[in-house]
Amino acid sequence: MKISIILLAAFIVAGCAGTGELLKRAESPQQVGICTVISPAEPPQQGFADLTVHASLKTHQENGIPGSQDPHGTAAYRLLVNIDGQPLSLSGDCFSEDATFRAERRPESGVGTRYRFMAHLRLKSGTHRIIVALPDDKVAAEREITLNDATDNLLEVIPSYYIDRQQSGPGSAGATNFREGIAGVELSLNGKEL
Repeated sequence: MKISIILLAAFIVAGCAGTGELLKRAESPQQVGICTVISPAEPPQQGFADLTVHASLKTHQENGIPGSQDPHGTAAYRLLVNIDGQPLSLSGDCFSEDATFRAERRPESGVGTRYRFMAHLRLKSGTHRIIVALPDDKVAAEREITLNDATDNLLEVIPSYYIDRQQSGPGSAGATNFREGIAGVELSLNGKEL
């Protein structure tokens, strides 16, 4: 039993260290000129591909404490995308959302701040290493993507939330809610999970 607890603690610490290192890499510029922010009106030329990064997620509202450093619920909250060592800090449209669903166990049910992030990028076609991070929630995901020549691609960032401690009763096991914070992100390229 004691060994199991020690091993579990070691896995948790290793997981946290891995995310911290990934966040540092996501924020550190190692390359420039890998991608360019574009207007999507003109199709990509031969040798290039377009990548639209899209995320919709919800956080708690601004805490309202003067001098608070918490960016949740404010325009200062960011999505970080790093492609082959070039970081891009994206600001999103944010607005207050009161989404009360009949099935209250839906992860985004309740009053909070909705963020919508979108960026249109042009980069060389081929294989790229991408890191997507929410630094203020200390979550990041790294994947390799391949973009075919002269294509328009969609990278969706899908949040997962922590277990809702306020839920109780039958059927509430495993229910998540944005109020508990963002636990991680999943990535999908052109509708296929990465």
